[in-house]
Amino acid sequence: MKILADENIPLKIIELLERDKFDVKRAIKGSNDNEIADVANSENRIIITFDRDFGNILLFPPEQYSGIVFVRIRPPLINTVFSALSHLFRLVKSEEFKGKLFVLSVHGFRVYPKD
Repeated sequence: MKILADENIPLKIIELLERDKFDVKRAIKGSNDNEIADVANSENRIIITFDRDFGNILLFPPEQYSGIVFVRIRPPLINTVFSALSHLFRLVKSEEFKGKLFVLSVHGFRVYPKD
């Protein structure tokens, strides 16, 4: 699974994902949302982010991306966020992310568009 972590994703979470054998690239510091989306598209990576803009299907229509994971966990504690991401990645195969937005919370996740 190829992931593009927005710069708002803590480095420790990236390290934990890499430890679990995920191919994680971190967005270049200072990248705007469109630049992040372009990199994700060009490299077929799933975006993980805390940025609300990526949760807006009008700004970033899920069908145009390899997948978007909008993390809505507050406070964003490392262990809580990593546990929720790990759970999501265990349940959903990489090819099932394409064209979808996953809104991740401590209680699970919602998927748009719904099947």
